[in-house]
Amino acid sequence: MKRNWHLSLVFVYLVLGLLLATSFTTQQKYREGLNAPRKEDLIQKVRQLESDRDRLKKQIETDRTQIAEYEKTAARTEGILSAYTKELEETRKAAGLVPAKGKGIIVTLADSPQYPKDGDPNNYVIHDYDLRAIVNALLAGGAQAVSVNGQRLTSLSSIRCAGGTVLVNSTRLVSPFKIRAIGNPEKLVKALSDDERSRQLLNEIADYYGLVKKIEQKDEMTVSAYKGGLLIENARVIEGGD
Repeated sequence: MKRNWHLSLVFVYLVLGLLLATSFTTQQKYREGLNAPRKEDLIQKVRQLESDRDRLKKQIETDRTQIAEYEKTAARTEGILSAYTKELEETRKAAGLVPAKGKGIIVTLADSPQYPKDGDPNNYVIHDYDLRAIVNALLAGGAQAVSVNGQRLTSLSSIRCAGGTVLVNSTRLVSPFKIRAIGNPEKLVKALSDDERSRQLLNEIADYYGLVKKIEQKDEMTVSAYKGGLLIENARVIEGGD
């Protein structure tokens, strides 16, 4: 009886062990079955990230090469632009489109305050040809920039009479007239003395008719920029010219 009981107990343990072993194996396979897709997904993601990384690295290399080309082009363009800008600035200066500063002189001319003693009042006022005589002498003496009552003179400017006034750059000017000239003050004063017409005006005519005259040398002064139009409206070919 006791022996049968022991045999039954051994049999029960055997069955229980078999059930436990089977259960453990089944759980392991189940877990492996669950983890397999997750591992595969992670592997795929890692491979995708690595692929993206390689692609981005190549794109960075391409972009850097392109940037280098842009920088070279920009440098060349900047050089050309700088040259053009400098040339344009020099042209603007030569055309009188920017203010001029430096040493120079101011020549002031004004109508005579005294009563006409020879019956002709025109001899006692400053005319357009008087201003032209002074301006031409200054330009011949090396003046870099000249203005009359703030009107900058250029190659397109004219000084002419308009009734009782003088037109400079189509602007009406009246006495007194201040002629500003940038340049070496001593040379400009000498140029006024060397030129026959300006010398005669400043000495003989001015003294005889009482015209107001004054010459000032300046260590620092400004001649304003030309503000008129640049379009040549009236021009004609001179016979014998090029």
